[in-house]
Amino acid sequence: MGNRLCDTLGIEYPVISGAMAWTSMAPLVGAVSKAGGLGTLGSGFMPKEIILMQMEEVRKITDKPFAANLFLDPSPMLEVGVSAILDGKPAVAYIDSLNLLQYDFTKEYYDKFHEAGIKVVAKINYLEDALVAAKAGADVIITKGFEGGGHVTKVSARVLLAEVVENISDIPIVASGGIATPRQAAGLTVQGADGIEMGTAFMATQECPIHPNCKQAIVDAIDRDIVACGQSTGEPSWQITNPLAEEMLKIEADLPWSEAADKIREMSMGSLRAAAMEGDREKGAVLAGQVVGLIHDIPPVADRIVKFCDEWAELLKKDYSLF
Repeated sequence: MGNRLCDTLGIEYPVISGAMAWTSMAPLVGAVSKAGGLGTLGSGFMPKEIILMQMEEVRKITDKPFAANLFLDPSPMLEVGVSAILDGKPAVAYIDSLNLLQYDFTKEYYDKFHEAGIKVVAKINYLEDALVAAKAGADVIITKGFEGGGHVTKVSARVLLAEVVENISDIPIVASGGIATPRQAAGLTVQGADGIEMGTAFMATQECPIHPNCKQAIVDAIDRDIVACGQSTGEPSWQITNPLAEEMLKIEADLPWSEAADKIREMSMGSLRAAAMEGDREKGAVLAGQVVGLIHDIPPVADRIVKFCDEWAELLKKDYSLF
């Protein structure tokens, strides 16, 4: 299967794995890229030496293209990520943001990566960001919808994709948020997406390095088990409900958010690692998206890419008609 996303990034299948902290590590990234998709290191908050070490581990698995991510927000971590990517030279810089993009600032960093021969994938939350990213020279745009795991955005995946496709036509557009089935991917193709990004679906794979308890939590969960915690902090995240999440929600319901925020931050400290690395389903945070109700097994990564795309292509061959 070939399209302009594949041509731009040098991959075989139009599937990107999301950048997830404590999850998108070398074993998963290497497996995704080896299978023909684009694996993405969740390197946004890693020290430089760890990022470079993870890149080397990916290269032991495959010589195919992969990405490393960073957050394009002014902070010391931004320069750490930029330095690591420029030195490690993955094929792609996957650039996320928690705030609205500013053109001059954005172009400055896009240019640094392009001068080093590194492609730029921009993950955006609003049409406004997509327009800035395209003008600044992004090679690919990922539209992150409200349904997607991790940080909660504000616009639904379908609406955001439609907005971006209506306004940007000269670069590949990737749909992200709440995707786990070939039928969904086929519908998004009709809507104008050149490819898809999946996060939660890749958490539930054999090669993903998170604890088996974490994977089973995704398989066991249903759609209404996903709750948004941390509204008081201004950076809420979706996670599977458990005693930790219930306590967080109670604090935010009972206290003024100005008081709740510090308590939530303290409770969150180390909770993601507790789930991903230690398998704690009581006090750990499993940051999965609303799509959990569509995930029923833990297959090899290749099934989430090769088999998935074969079924996706077959669906697009069907003769659909309104009349």
